[in-house]
Amino acid sequence: MKISSLKKAFITASILIAAGHTGIALAHSGGAIIDPGSNNTHATDLATVTCGAGTDHLSAQIKDMSGPVPGLLLSLHLYKGNQMTSTTDTVSGDANYSPLIRLNGGPGVYYMSATKTNPGGRLFDVIWHCMASDDATHTDTDLSVVQFQ
Repeated sequence: MKISSLKKAFITASILIAAGHTGIALAHSGGAIIDPGSNNTHATDLATVTCGAGTDHLSAQIKDMSGPVPGLLLSLHLYKGNQMTSTTDTVSGDANYSPLIRLNGGPGVYYMSATKTNPGGRLFDVIWHCMASDDATHTDTDLSVVQFQ
């Protein structure tokens, strides 16, 4: 699948989620292929997540959906202002998400990036939530893709 098709699907899913269509779960998720040419050790995919009024924090996790490759791991990074946190899917190609991370930055724009440790294309999925301080209330969420490598 071409990057442009993945980008369109990722953006379309994000728009539908942000628009709040009935029947869509409150979990926000999307994915892509990082380093589809399998030749860029330092490939980074980047998106902005804008969390609406009432947001206390953004939480997220990543899952490597490709087959296992020793030493090839995916990480997810959240940052806003002078704060940053990261998580890594520590088992390449298993069916489990990384540990959940949380960045307490209030409402506004957060950056979310996916990186990997070695050359090789990786299909990944990310789940993210803009949340109120009660950890139960989802706040308005908008995602914009900035970079696919």
